[in-house]
Amino acid sequence: MKKNKHYRKNHKIRYSEKDFIEKNYMKDGKAVIPIKVSKLSDLYMKHDYLKLDLSDEVFDYIEEVAYLIPIDTDIVLEIHYHDEISDNQQERIKRVFKNNYGSDVDDIDYEIRQELRKSIILFLLGAFFIFLSFIFNNLPGYIPEFVSEFCIISGWVFIWDMVEAISIKRSELIGKRINKLQLYDAEITFVFDD
Repeated sequence: MKKNKHYRKNHKIRYSEKDFIEKNYMKDGKAVIPIKVSKLSDLYMKHDYLKLDLSDEVFDYIEEVAYLIPIDTDIVLEIHYHDEISDNQQERIKRVFKNNYGSDVDDIDYEIRQELRKSIILFLLGAFFIFLSFIFNNLPGYIPEFVSEFCIISGWVFIWDMVEAISIKRSELIGKRINKLQLYDAEITFVFDD
C-alpha cells in the first residue's frame, strides 16, 4: 500500500462562543435574542386554550441561545411580529414569559431543597454505619468481621453519595437556576416587521 505523501495537517478549530455571541446577538452591551412568530399562537403550547404556557419550540430556542450568554450579561427577548399588538396583549405576553421562567426557578429551588434533605439523610446514614462499625469492632464477644466491614463500606458509600449530591448535583442546579433567573429578568420588546 502506497503512503500518501501529502498528509492532511491538523488545523486548530478557531471557534469561540464569546465571539459567536458577540457577532450574532450583542447590541449595545445586551444580548438580544430575536424570536420570529408568524402567529401569536406560535408563542403558546398548541392545546393551551388559556395561553399560559410557552411553546416547547420557543422555550427550547431561547434556552439554547441563552445557555451561551455570559451570566453577567442582560438579555433582551425581541419578539418579531408582522402586525401591531395591543398594549394589553403585550403585557399579557410579558406575564406569560415571567410566569414560565418564574415557575422554572421555583421548581429548581424545590430540587435544591430536596438535594439538601437527601444530603443530610445520606450523611446521617453514613455516620450511623461508620459508628456501628466502630461499636462492632470494640464490643467484647464474637461478631463476624464481615459485619463490621459491611458497615464501614456502607457508611463510606452513603457519605460519598452525600458529597456527590452536594458538590455535583447541587452546583448543576444552581447553575441552571442562575440561567433561569437571567431569563426571568430579561427585558421583552416587540418589533413589528412589515
